[in-house]
Amino acid sequence: MSGVAELQAQLAELLQRRRALDTDPTVRDQAARIATGNDRLSPAEQLELYREQFWLRHTGSLVEDFEGLGGILGQHDWERLVEDYLAAYPPRSFSLRDLGDRLPAFVEQSTWLPHHALAVDMARVEWAYIEVFDAADATPLDPAKLASIPEQAWESARLVLSPALRLLEVGYPVAALRRAIRHKDPFSLPGAAAQKLVVYRDGARNLQHQVVSPGAFALLQALASGQALVPACQAAMAEVPDEAPRIEAELTAWFQDWAARAWVVDVLV
Repeated sequence: MSGVAELQAQLAELLQRRRALDTDPTVRDQAARIATGNDRLSPAEQLELYREQFWLRHTGSLVEDFEGLGGILGQHDWERLVEDYLAAYPPRSFSLRDLGDRLPAFVEQSTWLPHHALAVDMARVEWAYIEVFDAADATPLDPAKLASIPEQAWESARLVLSPALRLLEVGYPVAALRRAIRHKDPFSLPGAAAQKLVVYRDGARNLQHQVVSPGAFALLQALASGQALVPACQAAMAEVPDEAPRIEAELTAWFQDWAARAWVVDVLV
């Protein structure tokens, strides 16, 4: 390792420490090799300013991205979680957008958390919102293209879902809870209630969620996997046999609704 690279590694290690550098006698000599100090601040005190900013900036970014999770945990447990997370997974990207990409998995591993299952669901949904916000744009489905598709072609047609859409199965109504927390509305932690969620970005670039039936969710999953329309319907009916009549009866209405919401952005024949 070159001299510069070694200093950079030492600096990174110091900035990621959880406790103040200027009160730790063991780092004073190390700090003096990295910073010069001045008539107001010692080298350790200079580095402490940067260490504070590292934690403030990164914890602040996570608070903004995972406000619902913080609302569930409360300040004390949230601070412990975030400190543990940043210690285990230091930032690896120049973009703060990617800072929380491993947080849902980390929350799942952090079994000490109160309301653990609820917290896991919330972290997963909040990361889905981040992915949807940054997802690529897609051209809306052209009604003229739909009108030109021959009836016999629909059996093998593939419906293309929007890149700004995520499908999640959760055990708690976390999307509604997240909205209440972010809007500063009064809330209480909900009991378990399984939901099939679609998290998506609408045409006005607003982030939305929609609870769908098990049959509709199974069909969307099959379509997302690239299956053609008829095999996708068959797969959904096999997965949720109780909903087979509903899938058959409501398929046209679902398709119209999904196209209007820009969940379906193209049909390939």
